[in-house]
Amino acid sequence: MYIEFPLANCCSKSQRISSLSIRSSEPLTAPAPVRFRGMNWVQRKIFLYNVTFGLYMLDWWERCLFNILVIVLMWFIFYNSSRYVTVFLKGHLS
Repeated sequence: MYIEFPLANCCSKSQRISSLSIRSSEPLTAPAPVRFRGMNWVQRKIFLYNVTFGLYMLDWWERCLFNILVIVLMWFIFYNSSRYVTVFLKGHLS
């Protein structure tokens, strides 16, 4: 496998080298994941939540509104799920 790196910083035509070839027997891989060294587990999860949903680019009040919406939606899901489970279990246990 050849990897070509063009050299664009040459001054004259005589010094110009068209490309540099590197022979590699291994396939190219992505770099290792970045380690979050200055963060604890909770800070990492908050950071990943903000990056995953794009909240890092919002203002503080927009982020607050989005988080309130998520909390209300989760409360609605958990409340109705618990009601359904209790009705389901009452019907099957009696």
